[in-house]
Amino acid sequence: MRTLFLLLAICLLTIPVTLLILAIEDEPLVVRQVSISPEYVERTKQIIDTHRSQKDNPEELTSARILSQDADIAANYLANRFGRGRAQVLMGDHRALVCLSLPMPANTVDGYLNLEVTLTETTGLPHPQSVRIGKLSIPDFLTNWLTTQFTQWLQLNPGIHASVDTIKLVQFSQDAISIIYRRKDNSSQPESSFPIISKKAQAQLFRYHTLLVENSQQSDASTASLAEILLPLMRLAAKHSVNGDALAENRAVILVTTFHALGMPLKLLVPEAVNWPRSINQIVTIDGRKDFSQHFMVSAAISAYADTTLSDAIGLYKEIDDLRYGSGFSFNDIAANRAGTRFGEKAVANQASAQKLQQLVISGLKDADLMPPWSDLPEHMSESEFHQRFGSINTPAYQQMTQEIEKRVSALRFLR
Repeated sequence: MRTLFLLLAICLLTIPVTLLILAIEDEPLVVRQVSISPEYVERTKQIIDTHRSQKDNPEELTSARILSQDADIAANYLANRFGRGRAQVLMGDHRALVCLSLPMPANTVDGYLNLEVTLTETTGLPHPQSVRIGKLSIPDFLTNWLTTQFTQWLQLNPGIHASVDTIKLVQFSQDAISIIYRRKDNSSQPESSFPIISKKAQAQLFRYHTLLVENSQQSDASTASLAEILLPLMRLAAKHSVNGDALAENRAVILVTTFHALGMPLKLLVPEAVNWPRSINQIVTIDGRKDFSQHFMVSAAISAYADTTLSDAIGLYKEIDDLRYGSGFSFNDIAANRAGTRFGEKAVANQASAQKLQQLVISGLKDADLMPPWSDLPEHMSESEFHQRFGSINTPAYQQMTQEIEKRVSALRFLR
């Protein structure tokens, strides 16, 4: 009997180890670069604009169509952004194959967690089938049970469940994903039931917003340089970073400053901010240019809260959009975008980088520290002029110009 119990104990210990060995593989299943093109940003914007244009029709069914290549790009970007991994979505008629490779966390075992799952159309949300983790094939009955448990968990979290419940049908084809969803009239419901910004982050935003309001009211100036706005905010961030999280403090400074530079109220992001002190309307500039400060801060915010890949893509999309419909293509705007992106990147790279940036700003900040030399860079080019001089964004002439901008940005003081 003792021998039987010993064998049973060995089996119980061996099974988890065996499952772990089968689940973790030496090589990733998905190997690819993370890339976001301006064309992808434009298509995403079109979907969002279409959604917003239907605000006057709450509770009505509407639809969104996402190209298969865009779903694939988004999945790969999100896997990298939140898990340092890679993903691939292969679309077919009535089903989609999702492949995901995530590196194991640091200080654990080496290897990759590779996941394959087929999402099959139903009369509502897609149903997972044929799940495979590494060398392990998960039985469908276990997948069904886990799906049921997940559904029950959603019902216990009303905020998340309400968002998921708006999706009524998802259909797959080789070309696109079609989503049928019901718009909700949230005018009578507090948006904070499922907040984008946590309560702790809201408190940080309030801290820097209050200081910015006090400073703007004391100066009573209609125009202020970005450098003079950032200096006192970063000084306060450094104080709270001594025993706190410098990355979170820097993110809050960047977000508050971005909304101020754009002239947008924070209540658009944080509903509670409707009761916060109001800052005076102020034109924020770099080298006397309002557009430079806006390009810089928007890129810094995207980089601080997302990453440089997304920031660069959005910045380039904006210039291409200006080329076709706006003020023309401007390489000095590209320079402001890149400087802001690098600023946001340094602000949240790690604790040491975040605190170093704070100290550099505190030591004295000028416009020349934020924006590289730009007066000789071509700007406001029409579409015909741009094509005549540079052809496209893939030509050697264009690449040479962007390399020169990158060289100038890398020489900025906060990047040394």
